[in-house]
Parts: sequence; C-alpha cells; structure tokens
Amino acid sequence: MLLGVMSAPQVTQCLFVYGTLKRGFPNPWSRRLWSHARFAGEASLPGRLYDLGPFPAFVDDPSAGTLVHGEVAELDNPAVLAQLDRYEGAQYVRLLLRVRMRGGGEREAWVYVWRAPLANARFIPGGRWPVE
Repeated sequence: MLLGVMSAPQVTQCLFVYGTLKRGFPNPWSRRLWSHARFAGEASLPGRLYDLGPFPAFVDDPSAGTLVHGEVAELDNPAVLAQLDRYEGAQYVRLLLRVRMRGGGEREAWVYVWRAPLANARFIPGGRWPVE
C-alpha cells in the first residue's frame, strides 16, 4: 500500500533496506546509514525483486504474490535520507510503504523503489538478495 512519496510532509524514522544498504555490506553508504541508525528487525513487503548484478531492484507490486525480504533501520537523524537519495540515484524513487516485521506487526518505512527499465534483470523468486 502506497503511503507517500519523497516530497510528502510526513516524516518517518524508518528505512527498509533489501540490498547494498543492509548491515555488513562493505560499502561506505551502508556504513554511513548504520552509523546513524539502529537495527529494528527483519521485515518483508509484497513486491518483486530483481538481480541486476551488483545490486537489486525492488518493484512495488502488492498483487505479485511474492515477498521481498530485508531489514528495517530506525534512523537517529532522518537527514541521512537525502544523502542516500543521491547514492541510490535517479533510477530509484523513495516511497513510504507499509512493511511487515518478522516478529509480527507492521510499520511504515521508506523504501527505494526501482523505476527504470529492467533489461537483463533476473527475477529473484525468493525475494532475498544477494542470491545464495
């Protein structure tokens, strides 16, 4: 369920990550995010996940019948989102969506949603990246 877009006045303190921003990834943006956030738990949301090689792409599709799995970061300073927007680039848009926490319950969280063509992308049926 779509709750908002980047320019919405409502601010949430949570970010759902499913790719290179997850904990433990050896890139400076993941380290930057987690230096300003606490791990709130694992979560999932309906949609489709594609493998683009060095990173995944989430496509928001509540009717897909598949789940995408990731982590929720509780942000100490939501200003870090503007920096992450630049890292993710124009091929993503940050939307406010509802995620289901692994332990139960739901939360609103920002999610980077792919909006570019998916040429040569491989669908990930299990919804987890990297693919094992």
